Amino acid sequence: MKTIAAAIATVAVAASANAGFVDMKFLGTGEGSNVKTTHFGDTRNVFAGQLRHRITSGVGAEAALNGDHRTFCADFYQTVSSSYTPYEVVEAELVSDTLPMGSIKADALRCIYTASGSAALETNASSSLAAAFQLAVWEIVTDFDGTIGSLDITVGNFSAKKTDGNALSTTINNHLAALFAAVASSNEGLPNLVGLRSASSQDQLIMGFSIPTPGTAVLAGLGILCVGRRRR
Repeated sequence: MKTIAAAIATVAVAASANAGFVDMKFLGTGEGSNVKTTHFGDTRNVFAGQLRHRITSGVGAEAALNGDHRTFCADFYQTVSSSYTPYEVVEAELVSDTLPMGSIKADALRCIYTASGSAALETNASSSLAAAFQLAVWEIVTDFDGTIGSLDITVGNFSAKKTDGNALSTTINNHLAALFAAVASSNEGLPNLVGLRSASSQDQLIMGFSIPTPGTAVLAGLGILCVGRRRR
């Protein structure tokens, strides 16, 4: 147990040392639509779809992020900010800052990004696909337990309807069904997916940026941790 604890500490320290930072502000919405959501009993009308952001101040590897991006939200508790806000660039597994999703949910998100992420992020994406994609992200982050049966937009801790209380359109539901089916696909060749994490503003997901690989100390720590688990 002491060896495992030491490995965890090594990984945490090294990961912190490798973390990058940028400044980001919200520019407005892209494609999507307004929906009525219920999240752990809190019901409200929200926009589901692309969020447009501008990133500056990235240096080193994070300089590749400077510019305008369309993102999807992975954090239901906070709001976007139209003023520049410092964000930490982290692995998707570490979003949100209040409750990190872990590897099972992050891999499920990578699956739906593989299936439709590029199309959902296009400037001329259909509003139904963009809305469905954001709803799928929220459903995975909130309710996914590793089984496909846990992905259901009508029940659970997260659910969604039209703003008038009626069921979502057939088009959105068809997109959701395809996205949830993609979660069962292979995890091989999944895209780079990272989180932009802030303690004061809404956390976002961005595709196509690769976080620099950890150093030797991190890999060694992970190896020790895995050995410890196998022995148990």
